Amino acid sequence: MGILNKNSQTGDICLIKYIWYILLTLFILSLPLPTQAEIMYNLDSLTISEIKDRVHFKVFTPRNVPEDWTLEIKTYPFGEEDFISKIRLHYMDSNDTYMIIGIEERRAATIKMEKLKPSAEKLDINGNVGYFQPWVNSGEKVGKGKIITGGILSWRQEGTLIKMDSSILKKEEMLEIARSMR
Repeated sequence: MGILNKNSQTGDICLIKYIWYILLTLFILSLPLPTQAEIMYNLDSLTISEIKDRVHFKVFTPRNVPEDWTLEIKTYPFGEEDFISKIRLHYMDSNDTYMIIGIEERRAATIKMEKLKPSAEKLDINGNVGYFQPWVNSGEKVGKGKIITGGILSWRQEGTLIKMDSSILKKEEMLEIARSMR
């Protein structure tokens, strides 16, 4: 009788482990996979592929932005179609009410990379030296009780100077988006 009980207990433990592994596998399979959502452009904005054909620098876009953000692309000089020296990607909320984050890109060869201010924090962004400078009024309440966060994040990546700014996102959220830029 003792051997039968011992084998029964061992079988119960194996069954519990098996059920646990199945549940863990189902949980992992139910997690969303990181994919690039289709970009929603607002207004009559040019598309990323149209921009890439008209600039003399590599254009980077973040892979890690919420699906409900819309994108408006500004080109400079304004109204110029043949020669575009820089672009700004404006990621807006789903209602196009306010800009969540702005990303400026231009050819880095003409711009010297330097700290914005002596207090700028040096960081690594995709293996490149970058700098983060918080807004002077960071932490203050504005408008409807919104608190200013974020600042300016700048770095060079494959010959492109990138400057990202937000007064809505925190530094960590900005870094997450910056590190997803490809």
